[in-house]
Amino acid sequence: MMKIKLFPFLTDEPLTVFVEEDVMTLCGQVVDLSLIPEGYRLPASATGCDHFVETIERVNGTLFLTLKLPVRWDSPESLRNPAKPLVIDVTTNGPVQLPTSSLPKALPVAPAEGLTHD
Repeated sequence: MMKIKLFPFLTDEPLTVFVEEDVMTLCGQVVDLSLIPEGYRLPASATGCDHFVETIERVNGTLFLTLKLPVRWDSPESLRNPAKPLVIDVTTNGPVQLPTSSLPKALPVAPAEGLTHD
């Protein structure tokens, strides 16, 4: 089991997460967390993966970690600056669903009638 805390990070790069037991695949990069013993804490930088922040630790068999959640400048406030940390409980193997912006890309605006440009 994993508890993934999400840290909002301004970027246009998407994040894909796939979990198989204690092995995570983040945008194609495989990170094996099975070597982290019970009660130990590992700095995120030790993984060699830029998607992790803070620390990774195992407590009572559960891995606790923080990932950068890609957000855009126009993402909803609830994603860019959540009132409380967003945490995903991962209990099964497979792809992890991350919250995403529900805002569509800006649509082109037709010029107003009667206006001219120099």
